[in-house]
Amino acid sequence: MEETIKVKLQPLNVEAFRPYGQVLESKQPIFPEVEPGEGHVAMELLRLKYRPNAKRMEQLAIHFSYNQKFIPVQGAMVLLVAPPPRNREAGPATYELDYERLAAFIVEPGQAAHIDKGTWHNVLALGPECAFINVTRKNPGEGTSQIEAIEGRIERVQTTRSYVEFVDLKKRDTRVIEIEL
Repeated sequence: MEETIKVKLQPLNVEAFRPYGQVLESKQPIFPEVEPGEGHVAMELLRLKYRPNAKRMEQLAIHFSYNQKFIPVQGAMVLLVAPPPRNREAGPATYELDYERLAAFIVEPGQAAHIDKGTWHNVLALGPECAFINVTRKNPGEGTSQIEAIEGRIERVQTTRSYVEFVDLKKRDTRVIEIEL
């Protein structure tokens, strides 16, 4: 039987988000980064559709070769994050995930959340749909992200983006995360 970790939803603000990345502020630029030789910075417009069961997450994504930005343009999103693991060399089967420091933020249209390299994350639509700009990494020839697979369970994306690790917390840790809306 899995353990359910409940995470309260909170508004996005600079101080609370600091352990995971940055919030875009006036006169404070944020710089997209991709490790040299590891693809290119890319922007894509994606749409998340609300799913009633999406507030219960079994998987998180993590990547170390680039940072990422989430910028809603229509509708709000929930961004679930946890700090980067201290044991990056360990591999996905044993990456540290600090369940005590999981946080869920409402990201509203006009806000931009920048997650640092290695930050655990997942997203879901807060209302019926959320259109957002995803500033990410892409390799030449890759299409847009398969966002339907990212919300909740992510496993279908694994074969198309080898530089993103997907960790099934239910299988690995017998835990699931539930966002308290």
